[in-house]
Amino acid sequence: MRPVPKTDPRIKLVKREHKQVDVLVVDDDASLQVLLSEILKLEGFTFDIASTGKEAFGFAMKNSYKLILMDIKMPEWDGLTAIRSLDFVQEIQKIIVISAYLDSQMLQELSKEPLVVGWLEKPFDPNQLIEMIHRVIKK
Repeated sequence: MRPVPKTDPRIKLVKREHKQVDVLVVDDDASLQVLLSEILKLEGFTFDIASTGKEAFGFAMKNSYKLILMDIKMPEWDGLTAIRSLDFVQEIQKIIVISAYLDSQMLQELSKEPLVVGWLEKPFDPNQLIEMIHRVIKK
């Protein structure tokens, strides 16, 4: 039997415990947060809410999400900055962008992002969003 090597007491191993959540809503508009919360509750999904891209990144470092619903225009980090940052978080699966600012240049940028699986322009049809969510999260 081989001896177990001693670990350096100065090195601390950090074990991250992740909470599994279905959806992370990222939008700075309180009324849209309420609408998306109601839709997700009715559909039986668990969710968290962040108001900025930077806050979303913090949530993603602590939890595992199957889907992120992301706005583009927000304070601190915009949606595109957040999407590019979240690409490094392995637990993130898919992102649906919901924004009023989806011009051709933004759509071209979003189409290059591997995590983005779709987008909806505000105002959007809730039934279309529900359909998109169910395509990503199989319940």
